[in-house]
Amino acid sequence: MLEAVEKLWKEYKKNMQKVSARAIGRALVQKKESEKKKVKRLGEAEEKIAKASISTATSGLQESVKGQFGKKVTQVLDDQGKTLDNF
Repeated sequence: MLEAVEKLWKEYKKNMQKVSARAIGRALVQKKESEKKKVKRLGEAEEKIAKASISTATSGLQESVKGQFGKKVTQVLDDQGKTLDNF
């Protein structure tokens, strides 16, 4: 009789460990997904800021720097803006 109770107790403890492991696994998956969404959202915000900065720099340079140098700098900034678009 005592052996049966001990066997049931061991089985109960084993099942509780399984349930606990599953719960921890689910919590970690949810945390990971939440962090991925947060990083994506922050990345998109930084991308918008970078695009705005490049656009401002390009328009400012077009007005103030003339000649071949101005064209090259403007071209480089346009290329960087396109790179951000493709990113």
